[in-house]
Amino acid sequence: MGFGQIMRRLRSGADMTQERLADLLNISPQAVSRWENDAAMPDISLLRPLANLFGVTTDYLLEMDTFQKDARRKEFEEAFRDYWKKEDKEKNYKIALRAAAEYPGDMAYLEWLASAEFYMAFLQPEDDGDVKYHELLDSSIKHYSTVLENAPEEKLRRSARSGIVLALHHSGKLSEAREYALGEEDERKRDELLTWCLEGAEKDRHNQKLAEKKLNDFILQLTYATPSIEVCDMIEKVLEDVFPDGNYLYYANILQYNSIRKASILCSLGSEAEALAELQKARVHAETMTRLGKESKYRFTNPLFDLLEEEKPISDGPQTDVDDFIDVCKKRKCFDLLRDREDFKALLTK
Repeated sequence: MGFGQIMRRLRSGADMTQERLADLLNISPQAVSRWENDAAMPDISLLRPLANLFGVTTDYLLEMDTFQKDARRKEFEEAFRDYWKKEDKEKNYKIALRAAAEYPGDMAYLEWLASAEFYMAFLQPEDDGDVKYHELLDSSIKHYSTVLENAPEEKLRRSARSGIVLALHHSGKLSEAREYALGEEDERKRDELLTWCLEGAEKDRHNQKLAEKKLNDFILQLTYATPSIEVCDMIEKVLEDVFPDGNYLYYANILQYNSIRKASILCSLGSEAEALAELQKARVHAETMTRLGKESKYRFTNPLFDLLEEEKPISDGPQTDVDDFIDVCKKRKCFDLLRDREDFKALLTK
């Protein structure tokens, strides 16, 4: 409830007209009207007479008494909760504007306002919206910057950093956006923010790098699942779909051990022929990895990742992937079922 609404309620409760109140204070009725419409505030010298006239405190007139402050805070807190989910962006913006103005040191409210300004920028009409669009984005950037400099909570600063990168991106200030993105300590989050700061081939390469990282994380997570034929088939199917040209590079190592794992399961089920077929595939992948061990770089030929080129890790010893494959086949008791087969013995030759 603003000052104007408080004045109207007090005057009506005293059964007093605007003219009568103006006469008592020796001011014009127009001045009272402006107060009640929140178009102006009374001179500070009039606050105590107004309070005495209506039997209230000056704190009450200015919404500074404890009850009103608590009620006001509760109103803002309710609006603040999950504000980004609310569909009425203009209403959210107006509430955030009031909250930030009434609690100027509250960095959470200021970050709320910056976010509201960002969303409001995209709701401007086409005719004169361009100027307002940039005004709102500039104000959003300014407020996000203040939060970054003053917020004590890391979570709030991280949210403000994401917001300022997006706002700068949409303002066309990519070099500034990049500086903020590079200030993010978390590597994964930093890479995501950089997506908004790059252009052309550099952006395409960066996005391929992120996509390949996510693929790697997804496949590795599948390998940690409880071993089953279904999981093994899924890993193989995903990689076959992503790499239709068969150039798996270091994913051949995952496929190698995926086939070994599947062969182990098939042996436990007594399926000799199917288990051997999986071990034959594992041997092929091991040979691929052994060849890769002699190269200095990895380069995908798949169009999804064809801009990526990575330095190959230096080998930590003379043991090759074929050597590892042979050792696993010799040592695992689950393959005892296949020991006497000549086609199994053939897999153990270097």
